[in-house]
Amino acid sequence: MKPEIFLDKIESASFSPYMGVPCSVFTPLLNYLNESGRESYICTSEGEAMGLAGGFALSGRIPVVYMQNDGYGNAVNPLSSLQLLYKLPALLLISWRGLPGKKDAPQHMLMGETIERFLKLFDIPYKVLDEEKDDLDVLINEAKDHCTKEGTPYAFVIKKGYFSKGEGKGSESESKLNIRIDYLDELKPFLKGSDILLGTTGFTGRELYSYIDHPGKFYMTGSMGCLSSVGLGVALENKDKRVFLLDGDGSVLMKMGGLATVGNYSPDNLIHICFDNSAYESTGNQPTVSSNVNLSTVARSSGYKHTIEISTPDELRTILEKIDDTEKPIFILIRIKSGTMEGLPRPSDTPEEMKNKFRDFLERS
Repeated sequence: MKPEIFLDKIESASFSPYMGVPCSVFTPLLNYLNESGRESYICTSEGEAMGLAGGFALSGRIPVVYMQNDGYGNAVNPLSSLQLLYKLPALLLISWRGLPGKKDAPQHMLMGETIERFLKLFDIPYKVLDEEKDDLDVLINEAKDHCTKEGTPYAFVIKKGYFSKGEGKGSESESKLNIRIDYLDELKPFLKGSDILLGTTGFTGRELYSYIDHPGKFYMTGSMGCLSSVGLGVALENKDKRVFLLDGDGSVLMKMGGLATVGNYSPDNLIHICFDNSAYESTGNQPTVSSNVNLSTVARSSGYKHTIEISTPDELRTILEKIDDTEKPIFILIRIKSGTMEGLPRPSDTPEEMKNKFRDFLERS
C-alpha cells in the first residue's frame, strides 16, 4: 500500500491529525507524513499520544494514533480512563510485531501473541489489514461509522510490509558529529573488570552487546525508557561497582520522570551516558523532540550531581580520566549523528541467557 493512497483515503473520511511513537513498520508512512507537510505530532510515549488525541477529540476531531503493538501497554491507562471513559474517538494504527509463526526480535513475541486479545478485552473493534484481500474504503467507512456512533476508538492492526517503501530521508545530522561507536572506542580502555554496563533497547544496546567484550554487560531488549530505572536498582544494589548506562534521547524522553527518581536517590556509582542524535534511529530516523529539550539541564534539575554536554570523543576521554573523582550520579549528554556498524547483529543469547550471564557476573565479582 502506497502511504499517500492510505493517507488520502483516511483523510477523506475526516480522520486527522496524526500522532504517535514511531515503529519501523510505519517508516514509509511516517516519512511521507513528514515530507508531505500534513499535520502530525511525534510523541515521547504512546500514553502521551493518547492524551494528545483526547485533546483533539474533545475539540471535535477524530485523530489518528500510531503505535507499535508493544506500545499498547503504555496506552492502556489513557485508553481505559480517557478515551473509553469519556467516549472520545480515535483511529488507532497498531503495528503487529512478533506475529505468531514469524521470526522477530524476542521482546515482541508476547505482545505479538496477545495484541488481539488486548483489543477484545477493551472492546475496541479492529481489523487486521491485508492489502490483497481488503477493500480499504469499506474498512475506513466501518471505522468512521463506529467512531461517529459509539464515540470510541477503532483499530487497524498492520503487519510488516503493508506499506510500500518510499524514498524518505528521515532526520539528518551534521556530518561533523561522530557516531556511537567512536565513543564506545573511548570507553573500552577505561572499563574495570567489576564495572556494570547496561544498554537501552535499539542500536545502542545492540552495539554494546556486539562491540564491547565485557562480562558485566546487559542489553535491555525492549522496555523502552526503563533504562534509568533499571540502572538505579542495579546501582543501589551493587554500590561497590561503577554502573554505566548507555542510553538514547528517545528512550530518556519516553520516561523522563526516571531522571527525577535517580536524582532523588542519587547513587554515587551511577554514570548515565545519553547519546543524542535527535532521532528514533532504529525505526527509520524519525525525529525526536530532543532538539527542543536540553536533557542535561533536565538531569541537573532532577538532582544529578554533575551534568555535562560533549560532542567529541576527546571530550569523553577527558571525562573518563577523572570519572572516579567526579561526583555522581553524573549525566553525560553526547551529541552524535545517526549511524552504526554495517550488519549490526542482534544478540545470539536469549533474554533469559543474558539475564543468567549477568547474574553470574554479579555473583563472581
